[in-house]
Amino acid sequence: MNLRERIGERLSLMLQAKMISERTAAFCTAAAGILLEEHPDSDEDRLNMLITHLAMAADRMEKGAAGETAIGEEIFEAVKREACFEEALCLGDRILKDAPVEFTGTERDFLTIHLCNLLM
Repeated sequence: MNLRERIGERLSLMLQAKMISERTAAFCTAAAGILLEEHPDSDEDRLNMLITHLAMAADRMEKGAAGETAIGEEIFEAVKREACFEEALCLGDRILKDAPVEFTGTERDFLTIHLCNLLM
């Protein structure tokens, strides 16, 4: 089983457990496709962490849940200094343009951090 299939299986399990909606599962499957298309050699653990976060964040946004903890300014400033930061922002924009819901600024920042982690 390849990485794309394993991610699909993980999302399917989350869907069956009613942790996420079908819309969120489809969105995250598409996001994984974008990432694997551009970075086929992605670290599986980091990609799984990113997709799981994306799925849970999309689910929270879909349900209108708020109150997520903001990222510390010093942490995000450190991430901004990473060589991959601009690429992470661009990838995040590509992924979120097809999101089933609007993501908060905090969730966008968390996605950027996960993307930087994946790209390092």
